[in-house]
Amino acid sequence: METVLVLTISGKDRAGLVEQLAEVVATHGGNWEHCRMAHLAGRFVGLLEVSVSGAAQQELEAALRTISDLDVMIAVGASEAPQSIRLFDLEVLGSDHPGIVRDVFKALAAAGVNVEELSTKTSNAAESGGLLFEARARLACGPSAQRSEIQRNLEAIAHDLMVEIRLLD
Repeated sequence: METVLVLTISGKDRAGLVEQLAEVVATHGGNWEHCRMAHLAGRFVGLLEVSVSGAAQQELEAALRTISDLDVMIAVGASEAPQSIRLFDLEVLGSDHPGIVRDVFKALAAAGVNVEELSTKTSNAAESGGLLFEARARLACGPSAQRSEIQRNLEAIAHDLMVEIRLLD
């Protein structure tokens, strides 16, 4: 029986870290499924989904924890039946300030919207000299959720936050 493991990794960034992680996974019979990895504040961090036979699971987990200078957190994933969901994208752009993520995602949660993926960044705003905040998200909601209601919730806060918010199909 296959087990799905969800790994959260964090280590000092260095060449060969992904190769070393991939070697441990492959050597212990694991299959590298999905991942998201990035360099953040001098650290290399990532989320990784690995499938492995039940018999090899403990050995793989033990080997992952021996990779030097890498913190590894392991959780057993769940196999979920596909649900009837609608997917759409969100873009947020505006001057950076505290509370943007909190307020946007509070409005989405109130409308029953789930976050499938989220990526944010700040960059220098050439015109103002401040920081520009940008977020991109892949969102999911049930078939009964009203896109127009979600749009209204976001429009209601966009002005107060001084950001542009777009929902894309």
